[in-house]
Amino acid sequence: MKISKILFFAIPIVITAFLFWKTNEFFFEQSNEMRKYFKEKDSLIGLNVNSKKVDVAEAIQLKKQFNIIEKMKEPYIVTAKKYSSFNYSFSIFFTFFSILTGVIGFVIVKKGWDNVDNLYLKISFLISFFFSTFFGVLPKVLGNEENIKNNITKYNFYSGLQLDIYTLINDNKGYLKRNTPQSLDSLNLEILSITKNIKENQDLYFNVFIDRVPKEIKPFD
Repeated sequence: MKISKILFFAIPIVITAFLFWKTNEFFFEQSNEMRKYFKEKDSLIGLNVNSKKVDVAEAIQLKKQFNIIEKMKEPYIVTAKKYSSFNYSFSIFFTFFSILTGVIGFVIVKKGWDNVDNLYLKISFLISFFFSTFFGVLPKVLGNEENIKNNITKYNFYSGLQLDIYTLINDNKGYLKRNTPQSLDSLNLEILSITKNIKENQDLYFNVFIDRVPKEIKPFD
């Protein structure tokens, strides 16, 4: 009897953990569609930049910057994908266990906690309440929405730098065409500005919010 109670408590936890892992894995794979869109856009710009035959030192430096940024911005979109998949998974499991907690809680409230003789019903309520709380609080603690937004912002920032490089290496401002000391100085200032932005924005955004953990949780009075 004691073993059956332990199994009744442990099995739902194991099953929930497994289903959450599979659900999160599914949404992570689905988010590859979003990554595919970004990848296609980046590959077109990258192909144009890297296909340019250049022999001017400044243009060579721009191509190097472009490829450095391409490597640096990848972790941001991967991190955003991970947070996004967790966000969907948390929402689904929070909704399910909240509904389950409400249904079981309604049954228990009618009789009163002390008057409920069915131990398995009580265990089911506690497990359900635990998971609804867990999946409800964790996204706030991990700052899912903020982390998704800020990592996408970082990724787009670096993509913006690459577009600036694309403009410069195509000589849309005419620096290379004029090829004067003054125009090359202006181009070098642009290159230095890009380098400065790379240095100042290379931190990977990740934050947690411990203060959002509820100080006191009462499952049932």
